[in-house]
Amino acid sequence: MKIRPLIASACAAVLLSPAAFAGEGKTDDCSKLQAEFDKQATTAQAAQADQARAIRDEGAKLCAEGKSEEGVKRLQEAIQALGQAPAGG
Repeated sequence: MKIRPLIASACAAVLLSPAAFAGEGKTDDCSKLQAEFDKQATTAQAAQADQARAIRDEGAKLCAEGKSEEGVKRLQEAIQALGQAPAGG
């Protein structure tokens, strides 16, 4: 019968959808923190900004690889390296 694969697919979609939405917030956090860093880096001293930018690049790479939790932590570290506190944290 062809209904069993359909039911199995529907069940899988229902069970997996919360996992998909769970990672969505972290992706948004990555984007927001990258934008926050870019804004704050414009007023930072050159040496300080260069060091922090390397940390930001690591965080952005981790986010792009789907490792959002680690990426968010690195982006927060980058903002702190600029002498600022990340928004909301």
